[in-house]
Amino acid sequence: MKTAARVSLLTLVLTVVLIAIGALVRATGSGLGCPDWPLCHGGAVPPSDMGHEPVIEYLHRVVAAAVGLLIIGNAWLAWRHFRASAVIAWGALVAVPLVGVQGLIGAIVVWHELPPELVATHLLLAMLIVSVEAMVTVGMFRELGKGDDPDPARIGPLGSLSVLALAWLALTFWIGAYMAESGASTACSGWPLCNGDPLPGADDQEVTHMVHRYLAGGFAFILVPLLVSAWRRRRLVPWAWPLALAVGGAFAVQVIVGALNVWYTFPDPLTVAHTAVAAVIWATLSVGASLATYRRVGVPAAVLEPAEAVR
Repeated sequence: MKTAARVSLLTLVLTVVLIAIGALVRATGSGLGCPDWPLCHGGAVPPSDMGHEPVIEYLHRVVAAAVGLLIIGNAWLAWRHFRASAVIAWGALVAVPLVGVQGLIGAIVVWHELPPELVATHLLLAMLIVSVEAMVTVGMFRELGKGDDPDPARIGPLGSLSVLALAWLALTFWIGAYMAESGASTACSGWPLCNGDPLPGADDQEVTHMVHRYLAGGFAFILVPLLVSAWRRRRLVPWAWPLALAVGGAFAVQVIVGALNVWYTFPDPLTVAHTAVAAVIWATLSVGASLATYRRVGVPAAVLEPAEAVR
């Protein structure tokens, strides 16, 4: 059972790494480094005389294949060792067709030469897979743990705020990926203003760019209540404050990286970092939401004493 939990954790981490590699593919213009699929320029491996783009794209495909195999193996381990938990068993199983659909979308993206809508959907589905893997991983480690589950009253709004944050970020990430692939990244030459104005002009690319910024800024209105709630429950729910603080710190880094991208015209390292930090924020929130909502099989929740109540 411990092996299954470790495999699940490895799958989760490698999926986040895969998202960062996908950002490298986009930043370096390597999306069509292998113009066919699943082969690369008609061969099983990329040619050595065509620059770095085929190698980067091929690396992305290899890591994606490894993640796919891990997800299949994780589903088998989940059904073998954690079948009593519907969340774990079915969550791990659902990840299998999700990664299959993800591979199909990846192929279509290549065949149709990187349409922005599909590129954005490709990223968002990767994030969804991260959430499913986080739920399965947290469930496995919780089942291996001891003691009572925390009373829902101790958790308070942490779970609902985490889910709300994920929903908000899903829209933010989709718009951001669409913006990047459609060429709208450079539509606004300054930050935080757009060409010297807080509002976009009539240009569609300016509107797309600023909608992404507005959504990113709006995330703070969810993050602040999440931080406050986690701080007030830091003794009752030990994991809440460290995870919330990690999300808050990563979000601050993300804002800085986003601004630097605009100021320095989107250099490859900063572009990759922007997506990688986004994936870390998403994964951390997914873990927090899973910890807040998962209930172990046959284990009663701890009773909350009146003196422990947090309003």
